[in-house]
Amino acid sequence: LCRQLRLSGIDIDTQSAGSIAHSISDIADVDIRYTVEEMMTAPMQRATYFSTHAVDSRNDYRHYALNAPLYTHFTSPIRRYADVIVHRTLEASLAVYGNHVTSDHPLMPTYFSPYFPKTQAKGSLTTKRGSALVSLVPSTELLASIAHQCNLRKDAAKKAQEASSKLFLVNYLSAIAQDSDVPGVITQAVVTKLRESSFSILSPMFGIESIIYMDRMADRDNEVISTDGRKWKLHLWSVERASIKLVWKVSSPDQKTPEDQIADSLSALVIDDTQHSVVNLKCNRSADETPTQTIRIFSKLSVCIVPETNPPDISVKLAMPCINA
Repeated sequence: LCRQLRLSGIDIDTQSAGSIAHSISDIADVDIRYTVEEMMTAPMQRATYFSTHAVDSRNDYRHYALNAPLYTHFTSPIRRYADVIVHRTLEASLAVYGNHVTSDHPLMPTYFSPYFPKTQAKGSLTTKRGSALVSLVPSTELLASIAHQCNLRKDAAKKAQEASSKLFLVNYLSAIAQDSDVPGVITQAVVTKLRESSFSILSPMFGIESIIYMDRMADRDNEVISTDGRKWKLHLWSVERASIKLVWKVSSPDQKTPEDQIADSLSALVIDDTQHSVVNLKCNRSADETPTQTIRIFSKLSVCIVPETNPPDISVKLAMPCINA
């Protein structure tokens, strides 16, 4: 990924999460900056809870995204069970290995009262080391099991959050599209990846990623959204080392010449029987009838975000000609 970015003139220092953040912040174009940030974070694994005794090296404690050698959840015990476990384990460890715990918190004496008889000092507790060790400090196996369950619940909550956001976005786009001449919302997208028969795009405005397939734009009539009232259909495409060249066939909505009918019945590619290979079908039309377009990584295109309500989903189609791209 970094080599690919370097070919596009973007140099990312990957020595640490901090250096990555500084490199991304130096990108002047806001849309490109957002796109690079998404491209860099996508391969990163989601942070997981674990018991320190379940890993072999302290290097595995490191939280890469936060650039921190040690990190745990602590501040939200009212909404995250992992924080509750951290609080309880820390309090119990202090009680066991420190021989006493002093606290003015009203719940602390109540929580520890079965194990630590109060002394005369306010809020002070003395320990029964043996029973506290058995009853309060979770075993390595128990902590590992709790961490695994917390990871499962966190992943489920993340999926529910994403589904909720998607449902809201579908309803929002549907409301906007009601007053539009196109079936969705026209916005700008940035190309993130090139393939033999498709390319990936990211919409910075809506944070939507999608794949545009060339064969669909060549075979289907409504796969390209027109922004100028004419009918756009992909005629040919060629894939080069770092770009894709698209050749479009443009006509009026009610225009259908014999040449168009013949062209529609032909594939964009033809088999060369002598060389047993696939070659591009040549076209001698004028440049006005067959406009060309070259797509590279970080090219900006116009796309139409199309909401689908049953079931709630979002599709992305290329919009031609490009607007402010």
